[in-house]
Amino acid sequence: MNSKTKNKTENNSISAFFAKLNLNNQKIAIIVTAAILVIVSITAAIIGLVDYIQMDRGFDYMKSNLSDYVEFASNFDYKNFKINVDIAKPKASDVDVAILALRANHKNKEANYGGYTIKEPMEIGAGDIVNIWYRGYLLDDNGDEIFITDLTNFGNSTATAYEIGGRKFLAEDVELNLVGHSTGESPKFEKITVGSVDQIGKENTVVYVNFTRTTNGDTKTKITKSNVRIDLSTDVDDEFGDGFLERICLLEFGGKKVIIDTTKGDDKYQYTDVSISFATQCEVNPLVIEGYFAFDYSTENLRNEKVYFEVYFDGMIDYDAPEFTDEFIQERLKEDDLGVSEEELNKCEGATLVEKYRNYATKVVNDIYEENYESYVKNAVWNQIKNKTNLIKVPGYKAEEIYNEYVIDTTDKYVMNGGQVYNSSTGSYQTYNTLDEYATAYYGLSGSSYTWREYIYSLAINLIKERMVMYYLLRAENLVPSDAEFKVAYDSTVNEYVDSYIEEYLAYEGKTKEDFETEEAYQEYCDERRAEIFAYYDDNFFVETTYYNIVMDNIIKLEGIDIVTLDERRAYPTVK
Repeated sequence: MNSKTKNKTENNSISAFFAKLNLNNQKIAIIVTAAILVIVSITAAIIGLVDYIQMDRGFDYMKSNLSDYVEFASNFDYKNFKINVDIAKPKASDVDVAILALRANHKNKEANYGGYTIKEPMEIGAGDIVNIWYRGYLLDDNGDEIFITDLTNFGNSTATAYEIGGRKFLAEDVELNLVGHSTGESPKFEKITVGSVDQIGKENTVVYVNFTRTTNGDTKTKITKSNVRIDLSTDVDDEFGDGFLERICLLEFGGKKVIIDTTKGDDKYQYTDVSISFATQCEVNPLVIEGYFAFDYSTENLRNEKVYFEVYFDGMIDYDAPEFTDEFIQERLKEDDLGVSEEELNKCEGATLVEKYRNYATKVVNDIYEENYESYVKNAVWNQIKNKTNLIKVPGYKAEEIYNEYVIDTTDKYVMNGGQVYNSSTGSYQTYNTLDEYATAYYGLSGSSYTWREYIYSLAINLIKERMVMYYLLRAENLVPSDAEFKVAYDSTVNEYVDSYIEEYLAYEGKTKEDFETEEAYQEYCDERRAEIFAYYDDNFFVETTYYNIVMDNIIKLEGIDIVTLDERRAYPTVK
């Protein structure tokens, strides 16, 4: 039977089937359409089910088994570990530093002596501006000096000016410890930039040398150093290898770079790009001033370290600053620029205003420490737990949801900023014509293998991981609050953000609550700020922040977590 005959026979059979059912063409069309709709519905349902499973749309942070999504490293117990926290208790001198700054801020603006040339020694006091050369170093556990390149201005062309009490110096307490010293206590520091060591002689000569060194030809040992201080009165070859001193003495200051090969015992050193920046013959008996680095110092491995600075005075501008007396405090209270009201100050212990203010300042310093301590501990513990957690799988729809929010936010910024991104290296704005170009610059991805969309997707995955860890701990430790408990905690979180925002906003505008004519006007101002907060942060942010606070408030109290602060350890790695 050929195909035409077969098809004709089949069509006749179908027609006969419908004829037996006594169905006309209209009814047949309805049945066929209904059948197609059923098939489409079933297909759509199957596709929807596949999507539901693949995208994990049934996932819920509070209900799903989070052990299917995250796991801790095999050797990690989130209830029992040691963690280093970069914070230290306040120093006894912190209040004195604050008082020095207060005095300097109210100095007589007319200088007694203007000009940095020192004609005669002058005593240093609050508000004075000193022009100094300095070089800082630490001491290792054996008492040997550790010189840090960035803690000196010897490589500069001129000395550096600092106001005593301006709190601009690298380390705390240095300005305070300069008070009372005389500019005549150290020899004048002179940089010699012309000639060679052979021309000026080795006696009392110090050179500042730049080089790159490798040991035994192993490139892994390569180190590059700038302005290394070498005292030629010491055994230079013992530290740098046989023959190093002889070659250094022949180099012209600021001259061409050379290569020096030396040996020290079984080791062979090669110094390349060797040059001398300058020399000095005045580095004898400098004034040595102690200080320490703040717990939040930008260089992490120097935090809370005691540091010593060799100081040479190049000049000073002399100012008169008020002494810290009851009369001075009373005057500041009248001018309302003491940072505390007379009513609050009188609540502090002390027989005099000076004693009361010291006790007040001590309390402020300790309160700041307590606040920072809790924040630093929480961050350190949280980061440790998070970093020791592996993400097994990701609920796809959650990642897609967050990713889309990032895309919308980036697009909105592109439109709002007119495609402009600030370039910190040039100090100007640059305009980008497309969203892709703008987003690449905005996220700092120029030259990266990441596209900005890949980058924000990675941000979405990281955010999911953080939420997984938080909700896992919340549930594992039975910390999920009742509705009533959560409302109290939630309101506290919101109020904390709102209060902080209002305080910062008032400071930005140079206002206080007293500047508002009525309580109603101030409340209206606060309501406006609250509305701005909720326009920026959605409700989910405050919900999750509340849960995070509940989790961390309890986790950091676990007895098995050993918190080691900078009071108990050194931030700087021990050498020698």
